Amino acid sequence: MEKNFYTILGVSQQASQQDIKQAYKKLAVQYHPDKNPGNLYAEEQFKLVNAAYQTLSDPTKRARYDLRLLYLSEQQQVMQQQQPYYNPRYRQTRPPAPVSERYYRTMPKREERRFVRKDLYITLGFMAFMLIFSLLLKATMDHITGEDKYKTALSYIADGKYSSAHSMLTETIHFKPKHAEAYRVRAGIEMDVYENYVAAVKDLNQVVSLEETAQAETYYMRGKCYLKLSQFRLAEQDLTQALSLDSTLFAAYLERGETRLFHLQQYNKAIADFNAFLRHSAGGERWATALTFRGFGFYKKGNYRQSAADYKQVLEADATNGRVYYLLARTEQAQHQTEAACHHLREAYRLGYSAAILELKASCK
Repeated sequence: MEKNFYTILGVSQQASQQDIKQAYKKLAVQYHPDKNPGNLYAEEQFKLVNAAYQTLSDPTKRARYDLRLLYLSEQQQVMQQQQPYYNPRYRQTRPPAPVSERYYRTMPKREERRFVRKDLYITLGFMAFMLIFSLLLKATMDHITGEDKYKTALSYIADGKYSSAHSMLTETIHFKPKHAEAYRVRAGIEMDVYENYVAAVKDLNQVVSLEETAQAETYYMRGKCYLKLSQFRLAEQDLTQALSLDSTLFAAYLERGETRLFHLQQYNKAIADFNAFLRHSAGGERWATALTFRGFGFYKKGNYRQSAADYKQVLEADATNGRVYYLLARTEQAQHQTEAACHHLREAYRLGYSAAILELKASCK
C-alpha cells in the first residue's frame, strides 16, 4: 500500500500520539480551505489529513488499521512469490496433439424430449392444485382473522368502547362476509348508540338472509327500528314474526301493542298485547308503561271505568307521575266527574306536567 494514513501525515507507523497530533496540526493549517480558496487539490488533501487523523488518533481504530496494513502487505508478498506461475513467459507447452493421437468414439444421438398430452395434464393439474390450495389458505386465514376481530369487538363492547367495537365488527365482516352474528351485534350498536336505524335495518336484513334458522331476536330488533323509522306496518309484521318464533319474548308484546295503539288504531289488538305482557310482568317501569298504555286503549274504546282503574293502579306504584294524573283526569272528564278531574289536573300540573294547564283553564275555575 504505497499511500496510507501514515504517509499522508508524514509519520512512521511507530509514531507516538503526540507526533501524530503535531503532524496533523501542521498539515491542517497548510491545506486549510481558508488559506487555499478555490484550490481543489488543497481541499482534497485537507479531507485526507482529517480522515487520517480521525483514525490514527483513536487507539482502537489505529490498531484495526495497522492490522489491515499488515494483511495487505502479506498479500502483496504472496502475489510477488507466485508471480512466475501466472506469467505466460514462464509456461512451457507442447504443440497440439495430431489426429493420430486422439481417440474418438461415436456418441449416440439423444432423443429430443417432446411436450406431450400427459405433460399438459400434469401441468394443468399442478396449476389447479396450487389454485385450490391458495383459495383454501386464504379462506382459513380470513376465518381466523375474522373470529379474532369479532372477539376483540365483544371485549370492546364489554368495556364500553362502542366506536372501536363498531370498527372491529366492520373488519370482521370484511374478512367473513357471512358472519351473521357480527351483523347483528353491529346493528345493536347502530340502534342503541348511534341511533342510525337505517344502517341497523340493512345489517339486520343481512342477518335474516344469512341465518339458516330465523331467530326471534333479529325480527324483534328490526321491528323496533321500523317503529323508530315510522314504518309501522313493517314494524308490526316483524314483531308478530318475532312472537311466532318465540312466544316468551314478552318485550315484543309491549312494542307491538304500542304500534297498534298509537299508529294503527287497532285498540282491541293493542289491549290484547298489553294483557299478554302484563301477565308476565309484576312491577317496574315497563310494567307501568304497559298499564298506562292499556288504560289509554280502554279510554279510546270508551271503557272509562277500566281505563281509570289502570291509571289508579299505576299511581299506587308511583304517585309522582304527572302524566298519569293528567290521563286519569281526562277519563274522569269523559265521565263528567268534574271535581275529581280538576283535582287530578291540578296534581298533574303541580308535578310538572305542563299540558295540564290548558285543561285547567278550560274546564276548572
